[in-house]
Amino acid sequence: MFFNTDAPSYEEHHKWLTDSLLNPKQELYLGEMGDKRIGVCRFDIDSSTSKAEVSINMNPEMRGKNLGKQFLSSAIDEYLTTRDCELTATIKKKNSASRKIFEFVGFEHIREDDQVIYLQKPIEQVAFKKVQESDADVLIELLQKRVFSISHQALPSTSEHKKFVRSSPYRYWGLVLQSGYPVGTFYLQNDNSIGLNLSEPHKRLVHKIISYIHKNFKPETEVKSKIPPYFYVNISFSNEALREVMMELGYLPIQTSFKVS
Repeated sequence: MFFNTDAPSYEEHHKWLTDSLLNPKQELYLGEMGDKRIGVCRFDIDSSTSKAEVSINMNPEMRGKNLGKQFLSSAIDEYLTTRDCELTATIKKKNSASRKIFEFVGFEHIREDDQVIYLQKPIEQVAFKKVQESDADVLIELLQKRVFSISHQALPSTSEHKKFVRSSPYRYWGLVLQSGYPVGTFYLQNDNSIGLNLSEPHKRLVHKIISYIHKNFKPETEVKSKIPPYFYVNISFSNEALREVMMELGYLPIQTSFKVS
């Protein structure tokens, strides 16, 4: 399914790989599962248009295992962690398997010719909005979708939750919007703790939130044994996905809390 179907020699391929690794406009991601190599995902950025073309090549031994969607999604999440750019893909019409993978992760058909289909994935803009009393209904919807919780197990009633929102319980409480759609919340407490409540804690999204906090807020003054001189994130012990994202972003765990009752 390559556009250039001539098989390169080892020397030609070695030179291509060396040049690719030195090319600042190109990035390669190798997918692994245990000791298995899943495939390679390549991003070629066009700095004049701020668009990156994406291509994926699965290891023949790993095809047919429904891993392509997960690998492509993870590679895109990694690539866009510190970038905001539109993604494009060019796929042969007869390559239906690849087309399904790209469409699954959000690529849309824009045009085609006799042999090729052109796809694109728009930039998913991330924005933040300070929570107001008028956001109570949106907040309760997000709360109902929450899987992990630290402070409570039973959901509050609508009236209880609206009263909670009116009380302004946090130093700052923000809605997280992705392409204009609410996907979660975050809050800062006066002890410098951060709460993250996200329906899907992708690496790019978490990075955007932490960067926004560092840009707009300073930690409260240190109080020995009570308030550390830095921000820290509290995560439900069972929320493995968010824990993994935080570790991948380079944040180190500092403690584990246990409920004693």
